[in-house]
Amino acid sequence: MLTLGAIQAQGLHESIGVDGKYVREVIIQDKIYTLPKKLNFTLESTPPAYSLTGIPTPFRPQGVAMPTVTPFADRQVPDTKGYLDFCLGSWLDGNLSAGYRFVNTERTVAGAFIQANTSLLWKPEISELTSDIHRRLADGRVGVYASHRFDGKGTLDGTVLYGLSGFNYYGYSALQDLIWLPAGTKADVPTQTVNEVRGDFGWHSTRNRHGFSYDAGLDVSYLGYRSLYLPSPSGGVVSPDGRYSGLTRLRGDRETGLRLNASARKQWSGGSELGADLRTTLMLYTKTEDESGEQVSPDNYGAVGLTPYYRFSRGLLNIRVGADIDLILNAGPAGDRYPAFRIAPDVRLDWRKGGVGLYLNVLGGTELRTLAWMRSLDWYTMPCTGTTNPVYSPLDAALGANFGPYGGFSAGASFRYKVTRGMPEGGWYMAYLNYGGSQMPGISFPGGAWPSPESFTPGGKGLNIHGMSVEAHAAYTLGRILEIKASGTYQPQSGRTGYFNGYDRPRWTASLSALVRPVSQLSIEVGYEYRGVRNIYSSWDWISDTKSDLPVVDDTERDSPLSSLRLPDLTLLNARAGWQFTPKIGIFIQAANLLNRHDAILPLTPTSGISVTGGVNLLF
Repeated sequence: MLTLGAIQAQGLHESIGVDGKYVREVIIQDKIYTLPKKLNFTLESTPPAYSLTGIPTPFRPQGVAMPTVTPFADRQVPDTKGYLDFCLGSWLDGNLSAGYRFVNTERTVAGAFIQANTSLLWKPEISELTSDIHRRLADGRVGVYASHRFDGKGTLDGTVLYGLSGFNYYGYSALQDLIWLPAGTKADVPTQTVNEVRGDFGWHSTRNRHGFSYDAGLDVSYLGYRSLYLPSPSGGVVSPDGRYSGLTRLRGDRETGLRLNASARKQWSGGSELGADLRTTLMLYTKTEDESGEQVSPDNYGAVGLTPYYRFSRGLLNIRVGADIDLILNAGPAGDRYPAFRIAPDVRLDWRKGGVGLYLNVLGGTELRTLAWMRSLDWYTMPCTGTTNPVYSPLDAALGANFGPYGGFSAGASFRYKVTRGMPEGGWYMAYLNYGGSQMPGISFPGGAWPSPESFTPGGKGLNIHGMSVEAHAAYTLGRILEIKASGTYQPQSGRTGYFNGYDRPRWTASLSALVRPVSQLSIEVGYEYRGVRNIYSSWDWISDTKSDLPVVDDTERDSPLSSLRLPDLTLLNARAGWQFTPKIGIFIQAANLLNRHDAILPLTPTSGISVTGGVNLLF
């Protein structure tokens, strides 16, 4: 069942996996208040390679120590045909997750699902202008899925999904030009609607007697924003009903992606395998212009990727040697579109014996800078894509070990080093709406500078960074009575030196959770999260030659200075108690943010305090 309240995971660092395929690391921005969390799945001892594509499959949320609750966080399906999870509480924070499998035979599976999240009543204290403004968020997805296995030939499957999100930019306080606003003026807070459609269809053949098998798939996706807001050059207007808006409203970007993927492999009885994965992508955009007629949406562009590899498995040893080769066409910022050729290693080695596993990965790859990907980094991202400059990692190496379980105890540690080229500098859009050409409270700089959203960053080239990550995790399980989990990362960050782990670039992250069942029907969970020493880095546009008082990071490769802004450390303490009347009927109550912190996750993106919800879970 869903645990600890959750509405959507803030900056969730998640892994989305399908056995034998790429597991992508995504940093998803929270819509509500939950902290970023890295989930480490142990199904494989080595992470798979990068990819240009991939549509995660629908899931049924399961109980975890901290909320994941993004609609694509995991794929776990109960044995029963149907399920219903529902919770509602303070601020009208709520969640509904339900599904039913209409067909469930050995060969054929078909069903439908729905997930909806809300948060409607929390009122941030930002300014007098916004004293009557609540944070509004409603997000839902519905979908159908089916698969059929043809004996001796393969499996045909497909998923179709529609999503609709509506929210307001609740951090907008309309503080520009306060000197001339009439008494009693209130802010006209901008709102947003996002439509999403996804379709994923694939064929997976059965290996024939010669050891040959192949896959083919078609992915279709659409993501469309209703509006794009920009600070008004006229300084804003007051409507007849006394509502002030300092913004100009344009049409938001609409993005359509067409992806055709194929793979083939030949396996020999001695443990050798030779294969290749082919990826083709075409991204299409509806043209959007600003007030001056300048195009702010990207041109259409495409990409072709090929990953040839050789794999050898025998006994305790598994080796894969390959390369990711990507060709991107017509990508880049407006007026400077170009082809890009990228190559990265795809080398993996792991060894397992008993409860010990060792692995070494030398990976890399290319991530297309799509509107959907930018949204995964920041829920309140700018609703346009000014550049399609791809994000390229020529090296992402990891050395690690996993141990256990021994008597219920397991642990692991790893060292990673990653080089990234063209990482976006986002996280500023809410602040940009507020203070487009003005000073921001709590930030000391002369009036000659203002933060630049990623889409308008000069050149749109992003940030080149490189750095290390040290990670460790441990868990202990005592039957059904007790479960304890702990994990942490140390990732030094300083401008161009660092390991990208979100726009806030924390140096330390940690999580600790405990689950106890005093009796079989009762479960009690407590979870703690920490995200510390956070800095957001951004280019700054200059209105005058006056230097900013912000710490400036030297970067001779850039057209504008790169500055850092210290963000508060984030801590989150959650708790949950559930009672299971029968294996199929249960109730729960949960509280998020027990410390009642109101820290800003990103600039001018405040979070609510404690939230208490209760709900029911049913299997049928």
